[in-house]
Amino acid sequence: MADKTEVNSQITDAVTQVNETVIGSSAALARAMADQVMAQAIGLALQNAVAQQQQLYILRNAVTTAATRAILDASPEEALRFASEVLKTDDIEQTLERLSALAKGTAAEKPKKGK
Repeated sequence: MADKTEVNSQITDAVTQVNETVIGSSAALARAMADQVMAQAIGLALQNAVAQQQQLYILRNAVTTAATRAILDASPEEALRFASEVLKTDDIEQTLERLSALAKGTAAEKPKKGK
């Protein structure tokens, strides 16, 4: 207990104990707050990654639709040129080469009009 003062000794003891508790638990509370901030940051990063992936899929679907429309509306050579220009950075060169060979083979097998 504290010495005789103007304030009741029980009050000073209670305040001292609270101060010791706060000082003793401050490191654990700081660590818990840091962990929560880290968890929140990781959660936001994952949400952003998912949103970016969804947007990429939407973009790829639009490119596929545009290429399909070009194939149906134009000659196979124009459609392949369009697809190769749009998808230059993709790992699709082998697929385009196969499609080109298939289109050339199909065009060669097609009977000419009027014959």
